[in-house]
Amino acid sequence: MFAGQCYQSLRASCLEKGQLFTDPEFSYINSDPDVKWKRPPEFCQNPKFIDSGARSTDICQGQLGDCWLLAAISSLTLHPTLLSRVVPEDQTFCPSGGYCGIFHFKLWRFGEWVDVVVDDKLPTKGGRLLYTKSDTRGEMWSTLLEKAYAKVCGGYSALQGGAIPEALEDFTGGVAESVNVTRQSVEEIWELVNQSEGDKALMGCYIEVSEPSDIGRINDEGLVLGHAYSVIGAKKVQSRLGEVLLLHLRNPWGFTEYKGAWSDRINLDSSCWSVTNLSGRWESGVSAGGGRRLKSFFNNPQFRLHIDEVSSPDQKVDPAQGEETYTSQEEDGIKGRQILLQLLQTDPRRDRFHIACHLYKSLRPRLDRGFFTRSRPVCDTGDPQNSRGVVLRTLVNSGEYVIVPSTHNPNEEGTFLIRVYCEKMGCMKKRQVTKTAVLDKIIVAALAVDCYWDGLWPHNEDVVIA
Repeated sequence: MFAGQCYQSLRASCLEKGQLFTDPEFSYINSDPDVKWKRPPEFCQNPKFIDSGARSTDICQGQLGDCWLLAAISSLTLHPTLLSRVVPEDQTFCPSGGYCGIFHFKLWRFGEWVDVVVDDKLPTKGGRLLYTKSDTRGEMWSTLLEKAYAKVCGGYSALQGGAIPEALEDFTGGVAESVNVTRQSVEEIWELVNQSEGDKALMGCYIEVSEPSDIGRINDEGLVLGHAYSVIGAKKVQSRLGEVLLLHLRNPWGFTEYKGAWSDRINLDSSCWSVTNLSGRWESGVSAGGGRRLKSFFNNPQFRLHIDEVSSPDQKVDPAQGEETYTSQEEDGIKGRQILLQLLQTDPRRDRFHIACHLYKSLRPRLDRGFFTRSRPVCDTGDPQNSRGVVLRTLVNSGEYVIVPSTHNPNEEGTFLIRVYCEKMGCMKKRQVTKTAVLDKIIVAALAVDCYWDGLWPHNEDVVIA
């Protein structure tokens, strides 16, 4: 439950009293006197929750700059199983069906699915919806989902600008990765998108701009700069000039069509991935050591990760470091085990820290300042980023590893969640290690643990393994 509100209890109470539900946990503050909060029956004849099934065309952006959120919702409609988990269908505006002004949705919030309750008071202006609407007259599921998402974020104003990966995660419980397409060849991007589509991935994209003044400008081909799109298809077609690679995009605006040539993601296979969650906190003077270049870095929380053998490793000791190292043998052309690691800031504040996450290999019971002075991580998330989450993907051999989450500056206090996806052994033979095998893509999964965690460092007693 979100905010301690039980949908079933609240609905039963409203039906018993013959009242329409008003949500005391939602802020209705609005500086525009022309904006009126109305329920759908007050401005629409015969409103419906879902009319003839949910489709991507049910999401049309209004006067709120949340195209990033709506692009994610559009992608969600392509996967009915995921959509039905987020949007329970047994809801209605029909009085005989028990309508009493209360609706609910399921969202993933930092390690768990929560039931979010909302009333159906919606911002209108001149008798029309101010924000998201459907192209089917009277259909309300998308605008109510937008309100539920606004509620968990702190209000509609919190949706003004955001990141597509965050919304994809909150609708799936998976890990979202971002790819800068300018750093990849056309062939690499196509293979990535095609593979992700085959894995039933939810995908979104946007056109980056160098000047803020270009945001919202429509180019000659009808594409909106600085705007988010959902990726809803990828096809190879044969033309007279040869093979052509096409992406099918949808603009959350519901209009402004592409006018160029040919005009008019998440791995859901739970048999291939396993996941575990760890929650913890950075505490000033105790476990908030700051970035990797600081002497106090070793004070950050440390988690030990054991990776089972993939093949028979040759084990030996490096006399210079006193560290055990492993040399894995190739098995059927597959070398190493793929892991995906995400660090998320879970504090509800809007003022986020710059964060990073690092993966080291070591058998030591605890890594001290000297170890970090002379050792480099196996992999990390790069420079600290001012975002809700950061992600790394890498191939690892069997052995003992240590995960270190950090903020850029020392003594910054906050809570975090770490999620680690491990590739299951049976799926490794299916994976071909090519240049694109470790390219970023969106992966969604809700899985059981395959790798295991071997305890926590003594000074991290407040960290709980979920």
